[in-house]
Amino acid sequence: MTVPALSRRGLLIAGGMGLAAPSLAASANARVLRFVPQSDLGVVDPIWTQAYVTRNHGLLVFDTLYGIDADFRPVP
Repeated sequence: MTVPALSRRGLLIAGGMGLAAPSLAASANARVLRFVPQSDLGVVDPIWTQAYVTRNHGLLVFDTLYGIDADFRPVP
């Protein structure tokens, strides 16, 4: 059984609109983003290991030390 092209296109458009407006699905008081790593941090050098928890730690430390200004330049 095939789905007509019009209904497939409508489904894609509706899905795109849903992704474009994520604030409609979020509750009004949801303001806290909680980060829960999948394991404990054993090594803090992201060059030496390929563990996701170490990579995420390195990225979070970099984002804390450097931000991006209005012109997308990194600033301390």
